[in-house]
Amino acid sequence: MASILFPGFHYGYGSATGNVAATDAAVSAARSASRAEAAEREVEHLNDRLDKLTLVCMAMWSLLREAGDLTEEDLMQRVKEIDLRDGVPDGKVTRRIARCPKCNRVMSPRHKKCLYCGSPRLDVTAFDQAL
Repeated sequence: MASILFPGFHYGYGSATGNVAATDAAVSAARSASRAEAAEREVEHLNDRLDKLTLVCMAMWSLLREAGDLTEEDLMQRVKEIDLRDGVPDGKVTRRIARCPKCNRVMSPRHKKCLYCGSPRLDVTAFDQAL
């Protein structure tokens, strides 16, 4: 019998400690795979959102350029101005924290309604629609 020849080994599968370690490793691998799948879904969601926001921006720019006497230089200047509104020239827009008009709790930018009371967002714009 294996346990007589090799103490700590039972039925040829290794020690109990080895089995627990293997089980822990399998659980850890399953969790990691689940997190990786969630990250992939989030990236896909963000790519979709980016595509929609890019389309909105392109449509707005083409309308403005056709309707007025605007140039690419005008656009780039406005981008710089808007970028500096938060005091940091980083190429990003810092979102302000939105509060629910009904219960005054912080609202998630990812949801169209307050998670606490169900009140709809009031500050819906074309950019929010692209979510």
